[in-house]
Amino acid sequence: MNQRKSQKAGGEQDFAVDLPRRVFRRIKRHAPLPSGQPSKEELTKKLQRFNLFSKLPARVLAELVSAAKVQAFRAGEYIWHHNEADRRVLFIEQGFVKAARRNREGVSRTYGLYGPGDSMGIFAIWAGMKYPTDAVAMNDGMTGIFIDTDAMLKFAEKYPRLAGPLRIEIGHFTEAFIRKIEIVSAGTVPQRLAVLMTMLIDRYGVDKKGSKARLPITLTLEQISEIVGVRLETVARILSGWKKDGWLTIDANGCHFTRLDKVRELLPD
Repeated sequence: MNQRKSQKAGGEQDFAVDLPRRVFRRIKRHAPLPSGQPSKEELTKKLQRFNLFSKLPARVLAELVSAAKVQAFRAGEYIWHHNEADRRVLFIEQGFVKAARRNREGVSRTYGLYGPGDSMGIFAIWAGMKYPTDAVAMNDGMTGIFIDTDAMLKFAEKYPRLAGPLRIEIGHFTEAFIRKIEIVSAGTVPQRLAVLMTMLIDRYGVDKKGSKARLPITLTLEQISEIVGVRLETVARILSGWKKDGWLTIDANGCHFTRLDKVRELLPD
């Protein structure tokens, strides 16, 4: 603690004031998030990267582009809240989003993870329900394409060829919940972490070669502990062991796995 003393004009000494060191630290400034919108042609190409729209010609997708908007978020920002009306669908370009809800005690629980190439909100549209969970950005710069719900419904009705891809998208929503069940029921904490990390690498990993791969995002200990359902300190201890053993390194470019074979050995039978 830094102690500062003040003195009154008449020489009378005032009481000491203790100030924490963080008062004197510089405020960390965030890099500004992109705010501009791409051209219609560029937005059409962005949509074609998603499986749902990949086989549709540009002239057809042009009808949907007018109802689409690109938006970026900071870590912890709510994209929508549980029980809000389903007004738009999200297609994730970069970063990760968690589907979460708070229990009666106010504790947030994560029920699904979604990353690049995934969509959110489609299940609620076809189920005729409100958003079943919160959607929360997990990292700075998480970017997605939003499409107005009514426009999405009309577009799907006009082009029946979307029926098959839409069923697949709805299935992905269910898969995310199944993956969550597999994680928390995996057994020991190392097993839960192994299930989580291998799932993320299998679905979103890059630079894959043999037992090496990179997850292009860094999850905080708080985020990981919430997902696997154990204490933060326990997660920190296990991951520290992985780092010491040379299985894992973490930097600004994400999580680098150098011994995925060792991580997979922890998976439950």
